[in-house]
Amino acid sequence: MAQKREYIMWSGNVRNLPFPERIRVTAKAGFDVLTLSPYDWLDAMRTGLSTADLIAMAGDAGIRIDHLDPLARWAPEWMPDNITEPTYLAFLACDTDDFLRIAETLRITSMSAICSFPAGAEVDVDRLTEAFATLCDRAAGVGVRCDLEFVPMWGLRDLETAWAIVDGADRANSGLIFDFYHYLRGKPDDALLERIPADKISSVQVADAAEKINPNISLFQDCIFRRVQPGEGDFPVTRLLQILERKGAIRRIGPEVFSQVQDQMSGDRIADVTTHAFRRVLDAAGIDHDFPRRHQD
Repeated sequence: MAQKREYIMWSGNVRNLPFPERIRVTAKAGFDVLTLSPYDWLDAMRTGLSTADLIAMAGDAGIRIDHLDPLARWAPEWMPDNITEPTYLAFLACDTDDFLRIAETLRITSMSAICSFPAGAEVDVDRLTEAFATLCDRAAGVGVRCDLEFVPMWGLRDLETAWAIVDGADRANSGLIFDFYHYLRGKPDDALLERIPADKISSVQVADAAEKINPNISLFQDCIFRRVQPGEGDFPVTRLLQILERKGAIRRIGPEVFSQVQDQMSGDRIADVTTHAFRRVLDAAGIDHDFPRRHQD
């Protein structure tokens, strides 16, 4: 029997769809959970939906809304130097108090914390560790696990530093988000990955892309526009899946594809390509699984 896993539709896969359609596509594709951002929640409220509506719609479709992502303003510094577009800044600008209120009202059980301050900024790791520990304590107060995600185009750039912060904070409700894209575009260290306790890798985001970034675009642009479905790029997706599976770290997993191409697809097309690509890479890695879970036709 396949190990019990939770299959996650990370919201970037369906970012151009209205919220009711995101729920339908998540269920059709066979995932258990749809994530969202504070910006997504606010956008849904603007359409006249309530938080209770979102929870009920997800339940009716046989899925859950869970994992609020991302929170950037917990860190001593947060303003990036490589974003000027108001929409992208708004995506990062949610205050910690508001973020946790949204998580509580949505009955969220987990969240992502990132560091979006500039890559060259001098922010002491000890200060970040202390701030992260404080954030974990606040999240615990509303029943939320707090997961740290490193992002190579910003200040917290690699697995090594992220793990030092999580390990140093030493909070039971903390862990790491392991994003294939960020790991491989940053400073990959498979030996370190092997050493990190499996229970501290909270969730896995499977991504793929070209081996080299187009010299005419930035790392940020590559990250949010040029990802491809797992198995369709040059990343060693199979190898990373096998490392994580050997150590028992694949409990919550799903693809995260930020793609201009996918943004133009219909909901049904996104469901189809996402299901088939994700199942194919799980099979290629020899992972025993029960994906997709079919909730509705």
